Parts: sequence; C-alpha cells; structure tokens
Amino acid sequence: MTKSTKINLHFAHANGFPAPSYQQLFNQLPDDFELHALTKFAHSARFPVSANLNNQVAELIDYLTHKVANPVYVVGHSFGAVVSFMAACERPDLIKGVIMLDPPIASGLARLVFKLLKHTPLIDKFSPAGKAKVRCQSWPLGTDLVAYFKSRALFKTFQLECIQDYVTAAIDEQEDKLQLNFDAQIEASIYRNVPDNINQYYQRLSLPSLLVTGSHSDVCIPAFLRTFVKKSNIEHLCFEDGGHMFPFEKPQLVAKIITDRIRLWEKASNLQ
Repeated sequence: MTKSTKINLHFAHANGFPAPSYQQLFNQLPDDFELHALTKFAHSARFPVSANLNNQVAELIDYLTHKVANPVYVVGHSFGAVVSFMAACERPDLIKGVIMLDPPIASGLARLVFKLLKHTPLIDKFSPAGKAKVRCQSWPLGTDLVAYFKSRALFKTFQLECIQDYVTAAIDEQEDKLQLNFDAQIEASIYRNVPDNINQYYQRLSLPSLLVTGSHSDVCIPAFLRTFVKKSNIEHLCFEDGGHMFPFEKPQLVAKIITDRIRLWEKASNLQ
C-alpha cells in the first residue's frame, strides 16, 4: 500500500510523557495508519509555554502544516487532548476528526474557579504543578527505573511494558547518570497554563469528534465536563475500569477504540 493511500493520524502526548512512551498503543494501530507524533511539546525555543497553551496549539498546527502532507485525524491524551481539540477548532482545514482521551477540562463554574486559582500560588496545590517542579530528575547509573516508577502511585496501574517504554522515551544517560529528558519546569508550567478559556471554543468544533474518559479518572470529573460536552456537541464514551492514565493501563483496548472510530469516520466520509 502506498503512502498516499494511508490514513494520517497524529498522537499528542500527555504532559511529561514523550510520544514514544505510547509505543504499546502505537504497536496496535493498523498498517494503513500513518502515525505522526511530535515527540515533546514546549521544548522548542520557538514555542515556549504560554497562557492557555496558545503556543502549544500553534506548535501542533506548525507540525501538521510542515510534517504531514494530508489532512489528519488528531488523537490526544490529557494535555495532548486539549491541544488537539483547540487545534481542530482553529484549523479544521488540516484536520479530519479529533479523539480526546481524558482531557483536563474545567467547564461551567469549575472553569471560573480554576481561572482564579491560576492567578495565585494555590495553582501549584490544586494541580500537579507543585509535584512536577520538585520531581526527581536524575538517578545513579544502574538504577532499575522500571521498578522505581512501578512503585510510584501514578504508574502503579500501568502495564509493565508501558513503564519500560516511558523509561526508554524519557530517560537518557548523561554525564555518568540517568537523566530525565523532559524539563520538569516546563512540565510544571504546562500544568499552570491548562486553558481557562475553553468556553471560547464552544460551537467552533465542526469536525467528527469523540471524548473518552476513564470511569475512575480523578481528572475528568463529570460535573466539570458537563457544560463542555453539551456546548461542544461532542460524543462522550466512558472507558470502564480506567483511570486518567488508561492509555497506559489498557493500550490495546484504547488502540481499538481509536481504530474503530476512525474507520467509521472514514467510511462515512467516503459515502459523501
């Protein structure tokens, strides 16, 4: 099958998880999907973190414009889902559809509260920014980092292979030590700038869209999402027995959801 007949898909990673961390999910995508993925958002001098992640939306649009020749389906997890959604609203000419996996979205009254918190030091207490800015960033050579991360609360439900992929993607050997290659201060800054203006995108999404949230997610709280789902007219599915990090907990099932939905959209598009 030639490249021109393939279905383009861009996957946008969660904050702090470089795109190759999702290799188990990527491995399950069909051969006729042409996968594209910006490795690490916000690590280019051209696109530093900015208010409401406007620069990261621009970064994705720039990547799609220069790296992907044809219209693409955008799929994103957490931070990546929000950026993908806003890019789809801004540039629907580049994008065929959007799938959001457990995005950190606060709508309705929750959005206003979050907006106020962002202007105070409390944002580091009510978001993961506080933990991100003081996270461990280096380890002695020889440290079993798969075991180390497996013992951490965030990773405890991950498939072991996903932890290995994360270690391969996020850790480099530098100056006789193992070093995190994702800047922790950038990671914290992204958390502090999760959009509080999502209401400005209501009614702007004109593409096929799907929101998938984990049934046990501590990020996608139904009350916070209700206004967004209603105003954006987006289909909402619940991923059973999944937390916020469900793409790492059950990557095979998530790949199937993505594949089946894009197949459905492609079929509908071809009938038009």
